Amino acid sequence: MSNFDDVPITTPDKDRFGCDPFAKAISDCIRSVENPLGSVVAIYGPWGSGKSSVINLVRHHLANDAADFEVINFPAWMYRTEDALAVGFFKELYAGLSPVLSEQTKAAGALRKLGANLAGASSLAGMAVGLFAGSLGEKATTATLDALGGFIEQGETAEDLQATLADALREAGKKFLVIIDDLDRLSPEEALVIFRLVKSVGRLPNVMYLLAYDRETTEQAVARRFPSEGAHYLEKIIQAGFELPQPDQSHLNVMMGEVLDGLAADLPDIDPVEFGNLFHSIVVPELKTPRDVLRLANTLSITITPIKSDVFLPDFVSLETLRVFRPAVYKAIRQNKSAILNAGQNDRYDQRDARSAQYASMLLGSEPEEDHGQLREALMRLFPQLQNVFANTIHSGTREWARQRRVCSNEHFDTYFRFSVSPKTIPKAELDYLLDASRTVEEIQDRVRDAIEITQAEGRTKASYILDELTAHGPNISIEQGEKLLTALFGMADELFLDQDEGRGFGSFGDNRFRLHWLLRAILRDRTTLEERSEILARAVAAATLQWHVDFSNSAWEDHYPSNPDRDPSSEVETLTTEAVAQQLRGQTLEMLRAAAADGTMLSSTNPARLLSEWDGLQPDGSGEVIAFTTQALEGDAKLYQLASAFLGKSYSQGTGGFGGAPSDLVQRENDRAQVNGIDRLLDQDQFRRRLSEAQRGDTLNEQQKSTISRFLAAWDRRDAGED
Repeated sequence: MSNFDDVPITTPDKDRFGCDPFAKAISDCIRSVENPLGSVVAIYGPWGSGKSSVINLVRHHLANDAADFEVINFPAWMYRTEDALAVGFFKELYAGLSPVLSEQTKAAGALRKLGANLAGASSLAGMAVGLFAGSLGEKATTATLDALGGFIEQGETAEDLQATLADALREAGKKFLVIIDDLDRLSPEEALVIFRLVKSVGRLPNVMYLLAYDRETTEQAVARRFPSEGAHYLEKIIQAGFELPQPDQSHLNVMMGEVLDGLAADLPDIDPVEFGNLFHSIVVPELKTPRDVLRLANTLSITITPIKSDVFLPDFVSLETLRVFRPAVYKAIRQNKSAILNAGQNDRYDQRDARSAQYASMLLGSEPEEDHGQLREALMRLFPQLQNVFANTIHSGTREWARQRRVCSNEHFDTYFRFSVSPKTIPKAELDYLLDASRTVEEIQDRVRDAIEITQAEGRTKASYILDELTAHGPNISIEQGEKLLTALFGMADELFLDQDEGRGFGSFGDNRFRLHWLLRAILRDRTTLEERSEILARAVAAATLQWHVDFSNSAWEDHYPSNPDRDPSSEVETLTTEAVAQQLRGQTLEMLRAAAADGTMLSSTNPARLLSEWDGLQPDGSGEVIAFTTQALEGDAKLYQLASAFLGKSYSQGTGGFGGAPSDLVQRENDRAQVNGIDRLLDQDQFRRRLSEAQRGDTLNEQQKSTISRFLAAWDRRDAGED
């Protein structure tokens, strides 16, 4: 990014906003005054409009075109009190005029005494020490005391002193220009001190003044202090006033464009129309002065750094513009996430006017009415969902928003306000790691395993958000990298089947099984033929874990032979594999289940009840493999406990309140539930219950294991009693 700072320019070659012709005209005006008598020229402009740069350019032209002018600079903003301003004014004036008025002349003494007379000598001695030290750099306290020493004894009147000084300045044959910039930084009372000094002692032969200030603000301050005179007070002081020309908007836009080009230099290409729409509807209306550009540029250079790759740059620039120039709108957006992202989804058509007014009040209530139209359009570009309430357009959202990491996506909204990655997603750097073609299957698995140990938003693991992010980008993942990802994830899938990643309650859905299905479809759907898809998935699932192999082979078979008689076979675009591969996968699954039963890993898996049920569905008719396995398992207390745990599930309930406005539950209640539907196909129920009772009375199991068995039996009894 270009190095934009707030230092005023000093030479015409640095002028980017056409200020130099204006500065040259003021310089000519100053030079044209033949016999100035405290003449005052003023430059009017709001804060940040470039007044200091214009003054520097005036100084440049005077140095080149008017060698007889001596410039005296009075940095009024460096003085901390009204008394200090008065002392400082005379000190700077004395320092500037002293080369002409030697210390031995009567005129030099007159200037010092005049200063004491008008500034108020009684208050000067006590404030001299420390008044200038540290604020005027090289001009030390000693020099200040020397200057003040001549103020103490006064004999002549102010008129006499000024007459002596005036005669000396007429004879000197040299002109002086006293520049007083940054009056905007002073308080209204302090600014009035400057005007009084210029109006009184400042009216000297061959001395001119160049003042710079915000005319509207200053005139309001004067009107409060001198209500009978108002703006006429300043008219008596200022002989020539010039309004600083408004910078050309195109120049401001180009300057801001250079900043944005620098920010976007190492980012993927962004649609210029999309960026341009946001730039012109949100950023451009707020850029009125060069300082506006600098404020926004400096803000962006700091805030973008930690999340540059994790946001959509046009959205981030737009929101930061609102934060700097429209803080109330920014705050309203931040505080109303749900209302904005779900705007108008359930509204009736006849409610639109009321809803639009409600949203306008919520988001724009703090802004001037004349700005509402422009801001509404800007917010609809930033959050297309708002078109549902502000325009006759239905916009429900797209996955493309999540892929682009737009602020209008639920996953990425928080990133823009936290200045760190939202807990509902993962950093782009991690996504890039997983999509890097050089990564091995093992490296991908290690990264996902690490994510399993990290809890993020809503109690879900980071791994679940990795699956969501990969799914959002699925259509853009190459087929080759997609197959590698699926191979890696299928090979560790059972580790991903975690309770904390299951959606519960209203508005929640899915778990990591579903996420794997969504991911493989996002990568392969609409981009592969059935045969191509079938070959890719057959290779990826070859090394899959047991539970995922069961789940996937079932889904592949269901595409061709739905278990629900009311459902038709899937269309070709929705079908995972060919019928032949689906049949082959069923055979592989059966062999894997038999192997897990033989080596003892079936009952120690995360969902043995489901595996037993799937084995029962796949075994040859009448073979009795599952019953034979469980009958043997019931003989040992350890395996008995594993079976009880397998069929002990959970259910969740939430009270909805009572009549008359009684409050409902705010959290869900977890309940034990006996998941024994169809259990008679898997084991001998009577033997199972008898053995559970025996194990409770025995001493083989520990208290925790016995408690689990007791909970399971109690849940089973409730179910039999119809209380579940």
